[in-house]
Amino acid sequence: MTSLRSFFLVIQTLIVATLINMATAGTIAPSLAASRNLFAADIFQALAQTRSQENVVFSPASIQSCLALAFLGAEAETAQQLRSGLRLPAALDKGSIAADYAGFLQKNFHKDASAAAEDAPKLRMANRVYVNESLALSPKFNELAKTSFESEAVPTKFADSSNAVQTINTWVENETEGKITNLLQPDAVNDETSAILVNAIYFKAKWLKPFSDFSTSNAEFHMSDGQTSSVPMMYGDERVKYGELADLDAKAIELPYKNSDLSMLVLLPNKVEGLPALEQKLANIDLNLIVERMQSRSVDIFLPKFRIEFEVDLKAPLQKLGLVDMFSESADFSSLFAAQSPKQKVDDVKHKAFLDVNEAGSEAAAATFMKIVPMSLNLDQQIFKADHPFVFAIRNKEAVYFVGHVAKL
Repeated sequence: MTSLRSFFLVIQTLIVATLINMATAGTIAPSLAASRNLFAADIFQALAQTRSQENVVFSPASIQSCLALAFLGAEAETAQQLRSGLRLPAALDKGSIAADYAGFLQKNFHKDASAAAEDAPKLRMANRVYVNESLALSPKFNELAKTSFESEAVPTKFADSSNAVQTINTWVENETEGKITNLLQPDAVNDETSAILVNAIYFKAKWLKPFSDFSTSNAEFHMSDGQTSSVPMMYGDERVKYGELADLDAKAIELPYKNSDLSMLVLLPNKVEGLPALEQKLANIDLNLIVERMQSRSVDIFLPKFRIEFEVDLKAPLQKLGLVDMFSESADFSSLFAAQSPKQKVDDVKHKAFLDVNEAGSEAAAATFMKIVPMSLNLDQQIFKADHPFVFAIRNKEAVYFVGHVAKL
């Protein structure tokens, strides 16, 4: 009888400061752009709603990319569940889906940000498959992983768990510029581990219109349990996209990033305790539809500085989305490894993220300026004061790259 072996699916994500640059050349198949945005809504529902009292940040784009790589190696019901859960169109075969991801990664992620201008955003994604040295990947899967996901396969001696973990952790540390260390513990792998799929994201950028350090002052942040805390509240008086969303009982602003087509969308419930209700209403909503309803307005913006570190086991949230078989003995990853390999299942899915939002949106920022404007009464001026729990998403029309909520400060 063929034994069943397991492999880890590890997703590691990093956000530093207030972030990102996306290339705008070319177009993308509308159906897959929609799939990314709808998957973002699905995974946000599965993950965030059970954590309404804690701060959350994660990358739907990273999670979907890593799972899409696993999808290329899946067959039968396992593949169908992954296709459905990832919102991948039924009409597209694996080759077409892989080709779309190739274009998505090539357009939007930059391997060598050092060659860019000093204030250019950084956005990098890297995939790697660490394979048990006793196993061989399917040539077809290996080719798709390499050409479409830029994912290098690395033969690894998992029996030497200490060295294997050190190798993986060093790669992650390098890809995240030293911000994520010791992602895996030595006991995370052993000689029964078949493979580890790792996805790492690093991204950092400046606001198009930075907040002034001089305008930041302490203010109260009201939490849904009735408690308050004093937090550094940034202030800006800018013309931005703004919307009052009666159906969501919320208001929204969109803050763009410099040299980028990305922005941070902030959704603020009208009620202090309104975060869970807002997130429930966001189910199955493409955020593009919300942004289309917003208009350019002059807004007094109050946004707290915040920093979130978040780590989560994604097994239960993914099972909520119908991705069940891949964790069980019914798993079929027969296209992942060579024909003679034993059956495989996914043993673990981990996600880790870090977000730091400040005045400049830059890790080593020193942005101080004085803005002089005419002294006049603007009857169109709106006020957006994020002094209680809110949702945020870093996105463009093609995808949601990071999403989460601030519940307490």
